[in-house]
Amino acid sequence: MRYQVNPNRGILHFDPAQTNVRITRHLPSEQLRHLIQHYWFVEWNLEGQLPYTQEVLQHPGVNIVFEQGSSYVCGIESRKAAYTLQGKGQIVGILYRPGAFYGYTSEPMSELVDRKVDISRYFPFDAETAEKGIFASNRLEERVAFIEGLLSINIPEPDDKVDELNKIVRAIMEDRSLTSVDLLVNRFNASKRTLQRMFKQYLGVSPKWVIQRYRMHEASEAIENGADITTVALELGYFDQAHFSKDFKAIVGTSPHAYRRGD
Repeated sequence: MRYQVNPNRGILHFDPAQTNVRITRHLPSEQLRHLIQHYWFVEWNLEGQLPYTQEVLQHPGVNIVFEQGSSYVCGIESRKAAYTLQGKGQIVGILYRPGAFYGYTSEPMSELVDRKVDISRYFPFDAETAEKGIFASNRLEERVAFIEGLLSINIPEPDDKVDELNKIVRAIMEDRSLTSVDLLVNRFNASKRTLQRMFKQYLGVSPKWVIQRYRMHEASEAIENGADITTVALELGYFDQAHFSKDFKAIVGTSPHAYRRGD
């Protein structure tokens, strides 16, 4: 089934018409829905063109990335990530629900932040075996079926804490009025210490990080669409544009005005 709700938010200055890059997504089967957010597929054809670098503000979830000759488990990337595409190629990925990858490991997910790890560390198959099966077909449905066959070998049990965490993360994503950890504490009737401990253990990043990441997803998208920068800052809970610009530059890597210009 095609994944319906995704405006490519978090992919900075993404324009498929200009880049010859195509992204599609599919939902997992019911059996794996407590673990997987969606499967994602990237195809590009840049033959005869210069390499293209795509910048991304990652969502708060672990990814498994399959690319021929280079596959790995990728923890949450705390900073802006940049991927250089050249020639012609394909990537198949699995985005886990926030906190769901914790079921594969007994260590806090903070140990996986900003790291790429061999697939065989967590799964009873190696990268080469997975790549051969995944890229044996060009049909997305067949690729999904193969991936789900691999993942079904060792499925972690559902964890109520993951569902609880996802309610909080989804609220942050959907409600721009949640601009501080104190507001989360009031909304979910949990202490700040409890929230911080749960986020560190299951996600690897803090509640403040998740709030800032989703607000910057909104900000970058709004600025790309021509919104007034001062208005964007106010709508996202900032009292002044200077504070907003400081946070935006720290996370996105450039000022809001430079981002609008494409610098």
